Amino acid sequence: MILTETQRFVYSLLALTFGTIALLALSNVYSIEIFLILIIIEFLVLVELTKPSVINLAWRRNIAMFVVICVIVFAIILYQRTVTILR
Repeated sequence: MILTETQRFVYSLLALTFGTIALLALSNVYSIEIFLILIIIEFLVLVELTKPSVINLAWRRNIAMFVVICVIVFAIILYQRTVTILR
């Protein structure tokens, strides 16, 4: 079975997500904020690691908007945590 670039990306992201869920469950951490931050970091790292150097695939152009959304969500969570700490 030959995997396409898109399938490899999705399978890698699913594996990282399930690994994160297992790690958080084993360490008894049940915070949606921590989960979202870890998933965003994993997604951004995976996007950079799987980026082809020469070929620009069509589906990768659509990732840019999702990356912007992830950074905005990360900034909101970071702001909320900062405000909580400073109070």
